[in-house]
Amino acid sequence: MLSTPHLLVGAAIARSIPNPAISLPAAFFSHFVLDATPHWDGSPSAPFSKKVVGGAAADYLFGATLIFLISANDPRQIVILAGAFLATLPDFILAASRHFPILVRKIPPLKRFNNYHSGIQVNVRLAKGLLSAFATCLAALVFLTR
Repeated sequence: MLSTPHLLVGAAIARSIPNPAISLPAAFFSHFVLDATPHWDGSPSAPFSKKVVGGAAADYLFGATLIFLISANDPRQIVILAGAFLATLPDFILAASRHFPILVRKIPPLKRFNNYHSGIQVNVRLAKGLLSAFATCLAALVFLTR
């Protein structure tokens, strides 16, 4: 799934559950729930091209900026932003492992983690995948803005 839906869901979880000891791990695990739903992410493979990295960075920046602006007056903004980041952390781990394979050799659990993460992906065609991403974003925004 694209970064923006992951970010919004993680932020919505962090905002909706007052206890960060519960909300932040839940935000992290939400990543796997979203990846197990039909989605489109382009399915890039390493090494990533500049176009893929640029698109991913723009997507991430858009989602993070949106959350920053929405939560600007919330006293728990740092927790909300942490929830957003944690909801995308599995993709950073996977990307780092693909770019630096020595990490997987040095940290054996990473291989199992990445195999699980890659194995649950339900990638679909662009239109259907963007529809699910849009619906996910709308649902998260409802929880994030109430």
